[in-house]
Amino acid sequence: MDRIKIKAPATVANLSCGFDVLGLCLDNPFDEIEVIKKTKKEVVIDIIDSSYSNIPSNPKENTGGVPALCIIDDLNLDFGFNIKIKKGIPLCGGLGSSASTASGVVFAINKLLNDKLSIKQMLKYSLKGESVSVSNPHADNIAPCLLGGLTLIRDTKSLDIIKVPISDYYISLIHPHLHINTQEARNMLPKNIKLSSAITQWGNIGGLVLGFTLNDNKLISRSMNDVIIEPVRSSLIEGFDHIKNNALELGALGCSISGSGPTIFALCENEDVAQGILDFSKSFYQSLDMGCDTFLSQVNNIGPIII
Repeated sequence: MDRIKIKAPATVANLSCGFDVLGLCLDNPFDEIEVIKKTKKEVVIDIIDSSYSNIPSNPKENTGGVPALCIIDDLNLDFGFNIKIKKGIPLCGGLGSSASTASGVVFAINKLLNDKLSIKQMLKYSLKGESVSVSNPHADNIAPCLLGGLTLIRDTKSLDIIKVPISDYYISLIHPHLHINTQEARNMLPKNIKLSSAITQWGNIGGLVLGFTLNDNKLISRSMNDVIIEPVRSSLIEGFDHIKNNALELGALGCSISGSGPTIFALCENEDVAQGILDFSKSFYQSLDMGCDTFLSQVNNIGPIII
């Protein structure tokens, strides 16, 4: 096989209380990535025009280009790659856009190499790509993007990653047209946390993981409460409290910030509730004369999909 085209999925990192340790793979939105073998030992990136195509084509500055270069060097390949990227995931939106590009390129290259790379190697190369956009990359977007479903990152350093069982849910995604830099959003977080807050957060994370495992929606709903990160970052997102309160009133199991934001997500038991939240959110941001992208997604248990 000399070429392959895939869909690389968006992700919801943190999933409320699981900062840097939980990540959920989505079936919408997604990037389209095509990788073609080149006889010349180089990486060439073509950015296909889209609403979110403002990303660098220099492979040393692109989250997909960096792992491609590393794979060529580490495996001493005698060929290169032409990588065509059509972004469908908002940039700096909290939906794992940079991780999708990195993971999607690594997944596609691995298929061209007849699955030569192990899962841990794929994760490692994808994290190298993420390092382009953040100084201290974490696997909470990379892992669900590559593996699909809900992932628990027990330890990023050793890449000890566990897939957590999860049932079918609908996810409302509301992306107001605000710019939040991932690194800046991380820098604003508190350096010290009260023990009482930490205990509450640990209880919620444990309850949330067990809730998904047992398919206990009441436990999931009780546990989707972030007392450490959300109170700080929500101040950056105009209308967050209004959107969240309405989502819960409409029947969402939980609602919080996706990754570092500004995207807001709501986890729902059915499509009608999810769509109702999106309709309200569109109208709300229109009333503020603010642009807003919305997406309706289900859980993607596969990860990247070959087109």
